Amino acid sequence: MSKENNLLFIPLGGCSEIGMNMYVYGYDDGNNIDYILVDAGVTFPNPEYNPGVDLIMPDTSFVEDNLSKFKAIFITHAHEDHIGSLTHLFEYIEAPIYCGKFTSLIAKSKIDKGGGNSNLVKIAPHYPKFIKVGSFKVGFVNISHSIPEASGLIIETPCSRVFHSGDFKIDYSPVLGKPFNKKILSEIGKKGINTLVCDSTNVFNDHHGRSESNLFDNFVNLFKKVKGIVVATTFASNLARLKTLASAADRTGRSLVVLGRAMNNMINYGKESGILKDFPDILSPRDAKLVPKNHLLVLASGSQGEPRAASAQLARESYMGFTIGKNDVFLFSSKTIPGNEIRVSYIVDQLERRGVEVIEDKNGLYHVSGHANKPDLNIFHSLISPDLIVPMHGEYRHLKEHERIAKQSGIQTLLVENGDVAQISNSSNAAVIDKVDSGRIFLDGSVLIDEQEGIISERKKLMYNGLLNVSILVNEIKPYFNFEMDLIGISATVDFKKEILIHLENELNYSIGNNKPKKLHNIESYYLEAEVRRILNKFLKSEIGKKPHISICIHRMDII
Repeated sequence: MSKENNLLFIPLGGCSEIGMNMYVYGYDDGNNIDYILVDAGVTFPNPEYNPGVDLIMPDTSFVEDNLSKFKAIFITHAHEDHIGSLTHLFEYIEAPIYCGKFTSLIAKSKIDKGGGNSNLVKIAPHYPKFIKVGSFKVGFVNISHSIPEASGLIIETPCSRVFHSGDFKIDYSPVLGKPFNKKILSEIGKKGINTLVCDSTNVFNDHHGRSESNLFDNFVNLFKKVKGIVVATTFASNLARLKTLASAADRTGRSLVVLGRAMNNMINYGKESGILKDFPDILSPRDAKLVPKNHLLVLASGSQGEPRAASAQLARESYMGFTIGKNDVFLFSSKTIPGNEIRVSYIVDQLERRGVEVIEDKNGLYHVSGHANKPDLNIFHSLISPDLIVPMHGEYRHLKEHERIAKQSGIQTLLVENGDVAQISNSSNAAVIDKVDSGRIFLDGSVLIDEQEGIISERKKLMYNGLLNVSILVNEIKPYFNFEMDLIGISATVDFKKEILIHLENELNYSIGNNKPKKLHNIESYYLEAEVRRILNKFLKSEIGKKPHISICIHRMDII
C-alpha cells in the first residue's frame, strides 16, 4: 500500500452487487493508518445458486486482520443491506458504532442477538456537528430515502474531504423524515468535496424520481372501490409507506391490523424513536376478525415472497385466522428485488387461484423507489460538485453507467470493485493501487461458512444430480464382494438398481482379477473406492445422463 499521506477507499461489498454494503476508509500518513467502516450489510441468497443458505455477508477477514486500527463503524441507515451483518460478524469488534436514533434501536437488537456488546452503539449528532475518531471527522447529513433517518456522510481527513451518499433519493415532501435539502448540500459542495462516493442503483431509469407523498390519493381511491378486505404488503422497514397506507385506510373508514413480526417490530421502533407519530390505531388480530371485510386493511409482511411470512401464508391458506378470497384485493406496494421473482410469482398464482384480485405495481400508482434516478443523480452531482466520483451500490453494469453519465458532465471518475484498494485523496492521483481479500460468507443455519469451502457446490450437485450411497463388504475369507446401494433423488426403478449392482460387481471382478484372495487382501481401500466411483460415474452418465454425488463406505472382513 501507499506510504504517502493518502486517503484509501476499500469496498468489501456493494461495489459488485446491489446490496451487501460494506466500505472501508483508511487514512495513511506514511507511518500509521487509521480505518473506519461504513455500513455492515447482507444480501439475500438465490435458492438456485445458494441452496439452503439463509443470508450472505461480505468476507470481513481484512477487518479482522486490522482490528486495532479500526476506530469506528458508521451506519448510514437501517436497511438490511446496510446493517444486517451486525448480528453475525461483529461480536469481536470493540469500536463504537455511530448511527441515528431509529437505526440505533435496530442495531442494538441485532448486536444483542449475536452476543455482541450493544453498549458500543452511539446516537450520532447531525451535521454541522462532527464525530472525531482517529484521523477522521465524520458528519451525518440528513438525506431522503425509503426508511427514516437515512444519512449521507461527510468524511474529513487531513488530506481529503469525501461525501459518501449512502442510499438516497430526491424527495421534497417525504411522509416521514426531513425533505431533500438542496441548500445544505450545495453549501457542503461549495466548501469543497474531493470525492463523491455515490449510490448507483437507479442509474438506468431516465425519469425523475417521485415523492412518497404522491401515493396517498391513489391508495384512497383504491380502498374506496374494493368490496372486501384489502391486504397490502411492502418492505417492513418502509415506515413512510406503512403510514401512507394506514392513513389512507383511516380516511376511507377501514380499520387496521398488522400481520408479521418484522412489520410490527419496525412500527414499534418508529414509535419508540419518536419518528412515527399520529399513526392510526392498530387492532389485534382477534379484534380485527370482528370487523366487516369492507372496513378492514391488513398490512402483511413478506413482500419478497418469503415462504414463512404473513403474505405467503395468506396466499396458501390462512394466517392467524384470516382468509382471503373473492372480492378481496392483495396489493404489492413494493418492487420485487431481482432473484425473488419466482417466489413472488408463486404467491401471486396462489392468490389468483383463491379468487383474490392481485395488484402488482407495474404502472407506478402504488410504489415509488427510494433511490435516485439518472436525472436526480445529475442534480446531486451538480450540488456536491466533486472533483472525483466513485460509483458504488450497484452491479458492474450500474457502476459503468454511472461512470459514463459523470464523465458526460466533465467529472473525473474511478471505477472500484470489491476488494480493490483505491487512493482517492484527489482526482489527480486517484487509482486502484492494491487488492485485499474479499468474497462472501454464508450464514447456513447458525453456522458461518466461507464460499470457498465447497459446501454449497456439493449441495448444488446433490440438488441437481441426486445421491448414491454405496456400502461394500470385502470378505477376504471366502473371498467375495457384497454390495448395498441406496439411491436418493435419482430416477431409477428396482430393476435399474439391480442392473447397477450387477454391472458394478462384474466390472470390479474384471479389474481386480476375479476375487482372488491375495488380490482382495492387498488392494488398498482408496484404490477400491476410486474404481467403484469410476465405474458408477461412467455407467450412470451413459444410462441416465447424470453423475450423482457418490458416497462410498468400505467394510473389510480380514483373514485371521
